[in-house]
Amino acid sequence: MAFRKRSTSGSKPQLKEKVVQIYESFFKGEDLSKDNENFWDEFFLLKPKVSYIESEIEKLTAEQLVLLQDNIRLLFIKCIETFDCKHQLRIIFSLKTLTCLVSSLYKKFRIDPTFEFMSVLVVPKDSEIVFENLLGKCNSMLREPECAIIKDLCLQFLLTLVSGTDNLNENSALCHLMTNSVFEPLTEVLSNNIYQTYHGYDSILLLTLLMNVETAKKTNPYVVKLSLLDKEETLNGYSQIIRWSLEEICQQYRSEEIAQYSNNTWFNTFTTVVSNMLFVPETTEEHNIEVPREIRSMSGILIALYEAVHYNRNFMTTLTHCHKSNNYESHPSVMQQTQSISTNIDLKSPTDSQFSNLLVTFFQYCSIVMQDIKNEGNANNSMLCFVILSSITDDQFANSLMHDMNLQFKVDLYRLPTRRYMFVPDKTPKPLAAALLDLMIEFMLGHMMKKLPLDQYMKCISIIHRIICYQKRNSVRLCYNWKDLWSSLITLLKFLMTYEHQLSQDMNIYDLGIQIVNIFNLFITYGDMLLPSPSSYDELYYEIIRMHTVFDNIYVLSSRNSSAISEHKLSATKLSNCLINIRAIINHYVPKIDNWLEKNSVTTPVGEDILEVVRNNYDTLTLKLLDCLGSFEPNKTNQDSSSSSLIKLMVSKVVKDTRQSLKHSNTDLQQILQNFSLYSNPP
Repeated sequence: MAFRKRSTSGSKPQLKEKVVQIYESFFKGEDLSKDNENFWDEFFLLKPKVSYIESEIEKLTAEQLVLLQDNIRLLFIKCIETFDCKHQLRIIFSLKTLTCLVSSLYKKFRIDPTFEFMSVLVVPKDSEIVFENLLGKCNSMLREPECAIIKDLCLQFLLTLVSGTDNLNENSALCHLMTNSVFEPLTEVLSNNIYQTYHGYDSILLLTLLMNVETAKKTNPYVVKLSLLDKEETLNGYSQIIRWSLEEICQQYRSEEIAQYSNNTWFNTFTTVVSNMLFVPETTEEHNIEVPREIRSMSGILIALYEAVHYNRNFMTTLTHCHKSNNYESHPSVMQQTQSISTNIDLKSPTDSQFSNLLVTFFQYCSIVMQDIKNEGNANNSMLCFVILSSITDDQFANSLMHDMNLQFKVDLYRLPTRRYMFVPDKTPKPLAAALLDLMIEFMLGHMMKKLPLDQYMKCISIIHRIICYQKRNSVRLCYNWKDLWSSLITLLKFLMTYEHQLSQDMNIYDLGIQIVNIFNLFITYGDMLLPSPSSYDELYYEIIRMHTVFDNIYVLSSRNSSAISEHKLSATKLSNCLINIRAIINHYVPKIDNWLEKNSVTTPVGEDILEVVRNNYDTLTLKLLDCLGSFEPNKTNQDSSSSSLIKLMVSKVVKDTRQSLKHSNTDLQQILQNFSLYSNPP
């Protein structure tokens, strides 16, 4: 052992670790292995000092690293060769060293993009062979029933390799991952009940990033393989990991909601009473529940769900597949390893033992993330949720599952306690299509503001439109309180009309108005095929007549803008034309109701009186058959272009988040030393 200099305080000299001595020689350009054939076997039995390697590479300039490239290449190759040994500790330490080396060189590249770190890491002419060998051994480590820690560290290395640059397409190492696929071993991890618990999150995250790499052939091999994947256990594992991740956020929000409620119940009651006595308007900011910070880091999981729903037709079968907590805790080797690595995994196992499915959990997550969309991260996540829901409602099989009366679930949609509108979702078990309609109504009523999120509203109304079109095509009568939907749509129309002057300066609100009105036209034209009873059809007319001033004002507004010189002239013209049947109903019934009131000397009619007038005058009502009400443009033809910029933006954020959260910088190596010999050997 060497000694450091004595400190000026006169204390004893500090011992320098052997591995640090080797590092010092390494970064001086010395090769200690020349005269010692057992050097590398001994070296990889020494606990690596990751922080020292990182700090030394950070100190060196790009020119100095180029001068050290022979040593760096040698270390890189020897790390790879060590993967073949049977000694688990050597493999663990070589993975740690390799990950740290690659991560530090990437960091140098991000600071100085002119630094050609890949040529420093491996001889350019040998790079294809070296990476083929490296990735082949990574495949073996992920496939074989190795120590769980080795699988974990292997995934960390691959994630480090993929997330090294902010832009995936600027990462020169990824071309090797395109030609030497790790898709199969990752999906095998997802297929195994035990492996998916410990390594599922990292596996899905890695797949997600690899699927978003642009290739020269314009066809990403990981996307192709995902689209063809049809193994039920793999798809269920993929679904299970996503559900666990979303459920963790829901549980965290639920616990914060309970804590907030219990802390403020007495105080809220007291302040409400005092406010009512003093006529002081109640504040809406103080009692909001803060949306968990982790929601903003869920982008990777949401993109993974988007990729599966968008590209894999078979994945739709897993949406309503009931999951329960797996009995992975009962496996003896896993029980031994739980304490050692549970703090190092991103995905916590579910704490509930109730049956649930991905779609139920996803709806609940959507109700949380859609509450606060003023934050950019939440707004992006919320928009991606709408894109995913659009793909689901665009699928015939997924729609059949959501409308199946034999598949009823209780879906707890969350809402801010400060929301004061009258709509309260029914919490009894019901078909998932009904829960989705509740979710869309919640969004509609909760985000009417002057900075209107128009794109999200367009998606929201489009999803409702798709659900109704499915019901019309298949003559499905969903048992649902449609009045909630109609009144919410009318409320939104009223908001657009009230703030038309401010909103139309920044956006085209007439296209949104067209979508809303066409939903009413669908019910008017095909209500006898959709609504559960004739009385529901009567209630539709009642709502239109009751709120006729809103439709009258919307018609006046659109007509005025259709005749004026305006950038939204065409949309305004279409909106006024869409109102033809609604205006026919209003013009037909309002005079008859007035005559009935005058004839019966009634000044304040009850609802049943109006409904009776409606029922007695259907025969004399003339309506036009409008075209294309039951059709829409499929997502598959337009979603790639409309969503690509959002996905790219979110992928860039996921890359940065992944890099920051990688565990190699803070993994407790002493804990690994104590537990490296533990294996998981699933049946």
